[in-house]
Amino acid sequence: MNFGDKVRYVREKFSLTAEQLAKILNVTQSYISHVENNRRQFGRDKIILMANKLRIPVEFFLREDVETLEQLTNRDKLEAFLGDERYLDYFIVLDQAVKADITPKELERAINYIKEYKVRDD
Repeated sequence: MNFGDKVRYVREKFSLTAEQLAKILNVTQSYISHVENNRRQFGRDKIILMANKLRIPVEFFLREDVETLEQLTNRDKLEAFLGDERYLDYFIVLDQAVKADITPKELERAINYIKEYKVRDD
């Protein structure tokens, strides 16, 4: 997704018209149209302003491998999990479950069984 597509995506995601986004960024509606159609680019100051006003990470506009805000959020969460040593053993077990063709539903039932067993044990 190129920069103009990301600007359009964000504008539509937040249900903003081009005119409303233009007011937020103190530019013309025509300028927004040019950016969304990849005929112009926002400067760094406008990118930062847009990210701050809409409360989205600036990184979204700078990374080429991210196409939606949800992808960025999911990657951040995954990186946090992978960076937490407490989860390492769980990822190993999860890998074993996948290799053994255990479905997510079956794994969920096993977890619920263990929870009930632990409650009865207390």
